[in-house]
Parts: sequence; C-alpha cells; structure tokens
Amino acid sequence: MNLLKTRYSIRKYKQETVAKELIHNIVEAMLSSPSGKNKNPWEFLCLDNKEIISGLSRAKSGGAKFLESTPNVIVVLSQEEKSDTWIEDASIALTIGHLTAHELGLGSCWIQIRNRENADGPSIDYIREYLNLPDGLNVVGLLSIGYPDEQPDRVKKYDYSKVHYNKYGVSNE
Repeated sequence: MNLLKTRYSIRKYKQETVAKELIHNIVEAMLSSPSGKNKNPWEFLCLDNKEIISGLSRAKSGGAKFLESTPNVIVVLSQEEKSDTWIEDASIALTIGHLTAHELGLGSCWIQIRNRENADGPSIDYIREYLNLPDGLNVVGLLSIGYPDEQPDRVKKYDYSKVHYNKYGVSNE
C-alpha cells in the first residue's frame, strides 16, 4: 500500500538522464500488464530525444507544456481492431508504468491524449503526424518519466462516502 499512498504525478524533473535499464524495466512491467483475452493490443514508443519530446508539449492545449523539459516519455499506443478492450488494456499498462516508475525512484505523469485537442484539432492527429505513426494505432496517452525535481506535499484523503457495501448507498459503518 505504501507504493500507492506515496505516488504522486510529477511534472517537474531534474535534467538527469534516466538509465536505459530503468526505462527497460518500466516497459517490461507494462508488457506484463493484463489485457482482455490476452490480446495485448498496446505498443510503446520510448522517447529520450529532447527535441522530439519538446515537440510533444504542443500536442494538447493544456497539461502538456511541462514536456518541454521532460527527459523521457513513453507513448502508449493501442490497436482498436485487435481488441474491444483496447482503451482499458492501454490504460492498465499506463497505470502499471506509472507505479513501476515510482517503485524505481522515478517520477512520472500520465498525459491524457485520447479525446483531447490542441489549437489545430485532435491531439491524436498532431501526434500521429509528428511521430509518423501508422494508421490503426491510437494514442491513448503519454507517460512522462524522470527524476523528480519537486516534492508534492499533498496528503491523500480518502472519501469513504464513495464506497458502498452489498447495495448502493450502504456504508460499512
């Protein structure tokens, strides 16, 4: 539980190179993600080129600007024609990448791309053209990764009114 309780989204990173072995460990964890009927419709594009990553900061109107100074990004792609659970499967992989990065002492942040836009239109179209992605691959999200250069001091609070037992609206108290 400590892993879940101490993980926060990190948007400010030290300009320190993340060892390829650590990125490999994150990707391996993502490849181990469960998927519907074991179809594994996801693919991962690992980026460590600062110019390419900086260009992704323009992928959506809000919430991606910090990518200008992010050392690593994993683009999480998924194929709709491979599985009817392509969104869920890619989301699970993103979550596992997020948690694995934290376990390895790294910070990370999920940047939502699906159903988002920038000034010119859908974010997915921008990224598809920018990264020269083949048709059929959907961008579900981006996972920024680096050594944290911020320490969120937020305390997680749990709203148990959102928890029901045996019947909606019944608490365990």
